[in-house]
Amino acid sequence: MAHRKAPSSYRRGRFCGFSLLELVLVLILVGVLAVFAAPRLITTQSITLPAVANQLIGNIRYAQNLSMSQGQRYRVNFAAGSYGITDMSGSAASLPPTAGAVVSLSPVVLSGWNPPLTNGYVAFDTRGVPYISATTALVGTVTLTLTSGSETATITIAPETGRVK
Repeated sequence: MAHRKAPSSYRRGRFCGFSLLELVLVLILVGVLAVFAAPRLITTQSITLPAVANQLIGNIRYAQNLSMSQGQRYRVNFAAGSYGITDMSGSAASLPPTAGAVVSLSPVVLSGWNPPLTNGYVAFDTRGVPYISATTALVGTVTLTLTSGSETATITIAPETGRVK
């Protein structure tokens, strides 16, 4: 059996690699850089806008489902900084907890809708078909535009089917 020689670094009593002190210093340096760089990479606007858009989509769908299940029309009333769900007489809807109350979009702004909603709402009949007034069905796709800083998100409501995406 041949005797194997140890590498020269072992023979001199030294080991290759980093010392514990060097590793700790590098981790501290990376941590300090992360504390200062993370807020610039992730803004609350980039998180808030999709969350608000998804909440609005969910509440529009809720109003549509409420109309179909309750057998009466419900509408989503839009304003620049808020929206709410009511029946056609203007009485607040009962569920979910945020539906009847006015839901604030802050810091997101509902910057407009195309085509213009003359009454500021979209209502749904008992079949889930969207209307822009008590008697006028939606004839073209409505696009709601949400803005937060320089970012925008759009929500569309299709005529006839009332599909929201």
